[in-house]
Amino acid sequence: MKISTWQLFWMFTTLEISMSIWLTISPTIEIAKQDAWISLAVAGLIGLVVTFVLVRVSQRHASQTLVEFAQKLFGKWVGKLIGLLYILVWYSVSADILRIFSLFIKQILFHDTPVWSISALMMAAMIYITIAGSVEAIARFSELAGPLILIGILITFALNIPNLHLALILPIYADSGVIPIVKGSLVNASFLGESMMIMMLTPFIAKPEKLLKPILLSICIPSLLAIIATMMVISTFGIHIGSSMYFPYFAMVRFINYLDFVQNMDVWIVFIWIFCVLVKLSMYLFINSYGTAQLFGVKKWRGMIAITAPVIFAISLIPANIFGILDYANLVWTAYIFPIFIVGIPLVLLLVSFIRGKHVQEA
Repeated sequence: MKISTWQLFWMFTTLEISMSIWLTISPTIEIAKQDAWISLAVAGLIGLVVTFVLVRVSQRHASQTLVEFAQKLFGKWVGKLIGLLYILVWYSVSADILRIFSLFIKQILFHDTPVWSISALMMAAMIYITIAGSVEAIARFSELAGPLILIGILITFALNIPNLHLALILPIYADSGVIPIVKGSLVNASFLGESMMIMMLTPFIAKPEKLLKPILLSICIPSLLAIIATMMVISTFGIHIGSSMYFPYFAMVRFINYLDFVQNMDVWIVFIWIFCVLVKLSMYLFINSYGTAQLFGVKKWRGMIAITAPVIFAISLIPANIFGILDYANLVWTAYIFPIFIVGIPLVLLLVSFIRGKHVQEA
């Protein structure tokens, strides 16, 4: 199982775009008002720094996953504990993403369809692609989904230009200041921190010494698109309406209408977004299954899918309204997972790796 750096680029670009534009715009506008786009620019810089650390940690142990090199650095039991904590984080976030996806599809397309059936269909696709081709199949599929989502987003940007009222984005900085801008940046920065999955994927990369540039580029592109999308949302709806919407970018796409001929662009966007979510959830299913197998010494990791998939599916069905879902992102992911698992522990891993003098592969 080996993937190229180009495939890695599309994998991370796809998974970063799939949720950041959908879920981070309205919370950022709520905090930073019309300067939300500045917050997203700051988030992009934070994401680049965090990803740089994650890549360096991974490159220093390119032949091992996080579960393995954590035990090398901290000993068997502490290392296993670190691996277990990360696996639990990935279980929780994958279940939350599956729940968000299912509720979104129910709300937009299938109002009378049970949520569990939508989740089950997505889970079936995840299981198939993971079992059939593992990370290679996911990488190849992302080469299809990634360009589609980029083209789709750029087309919606162009078609929405007549709806813009640029005065709504003024004044710049005067009404917010440094603290709201920085505080607003943490939402998207935490989503960009999903690049921590690289610590489980490095052994499957054909040339790990060259993975820094494609990974950083896969952070830059989603950040730039999020900045543009936020500016357009504010310029279309204003800060009060924009901050109150659950999916402001999608609402903006629905607003596009040219002479009653070019319209219903949201159907196209939802279609390709489903592809992107499939890439993201399949990646989580793979690293959860593979990591759990390593953690418990199971040689055939595909067998763990029989446990991993039902657990993720069951957690995703825990009753929760839309406020509860957003609370996970704001109160759990941003408040605890981001500072501890995306920033703190990787820094400690890198420091201990330097102290112990592990071999470094130069990028």
